[in-house]
Amino acid sequence: MKKYYLVALLFGATFAYPESSAFDAGNINNTSTYGLTQNEQIIKNRLDTLQNEYLQNSSKINSISERLDGLQSTLEGVNSQYAKTNSRLIYMEDKEANLSLELQTLKKQVNDLRKSQENNAKEIKKSLDEISKILQLKTSDINITIEDDNSSKELPVKKEKEVKKDDESWKKKSNDNILNLAMKDFKSKKTLNKAKDKFEYLLSKNYKPARSNFYLGEIEYKQKKYANAISYYKQSASLYSKADYMPTLLYHTAISLDKVGDTKSANSFYKALKSSYPNSPEAKASPNRK
Repeated sequence: MKKYYLVALLFGATFAYPESSAFDAGNINNTSTYGLTQNEQIIKNRLDTLQNEYLQNSSKINSISERLDGLQSTLEGVNSQYAKTNSRLIYMEDKEANLSLELQTLKKQVNDLRKSQENNAKEIKKSLDEISKILQLKTSDINITIEDDNSSKELPVKKEKEVKKDDESWKKKSNDNILNLAMKDFKSKKTLNKAKDKFEYLLSKNYKPARSNFYLGEIEYKQKKYANAISYYKQSASLYSKADYMPTLLYHTAISLDKVGDTKSANSFYKALKSSYPNSPEAKASPNRK
């Protein structure tokens, strides 16, 4: 309706001013010729206002778009960092799982070794108990051996006293030095008795009694006094059952038991030796008995 009204106005204006200049037709500020009416001017002003608002809004939209692009770039950076962090987290979780599994495996191995060690300790204790019984049964054999030994050395008594008198100087040394001298004497068959004197002296001083008993047993073993050797071995093992010489102690105890005729107890010691020290030369040299 408004559209038709405007058309009518335009036609009316044309007939009212037929001689107006064509050059004034484009002057929209001139409302008296081809210019706009007051209502049209209002419409135009509103259109101009809308256009300005559109341009302002377009500028704001462009600014927001730029901000969005910046945020998009930041978001991509954050996503990239998140992906790296997440990947690292997964790697660490896998590594933690592997470490946990390895820790469980090590714990199991430690438990198995502890149980094996406990079983070995029981075997050794059992064998030591058997030695104790043997010693109680064979006291007469030990006494006979000692008597035979003394009777065979009755003649050179004076000579032994002279040797001991000459060798008294070593007692003034420190226990460590005496032990070194005893070990040196032990290596030669000719000086076994000198070694024995020194180990007995160290034993009287309670200096490394387990080791001293072991080497006194070794001296008796080398001199084929097997019952005496068993006694010293038992005492040594009862004082310290984890010594480095334990494979030799068990091996020579087993042989000594064989020598005194107790095969059953000897077999127990061979078994304990193979079970506790399977990789030792003594275990490999031991016979396989049931």
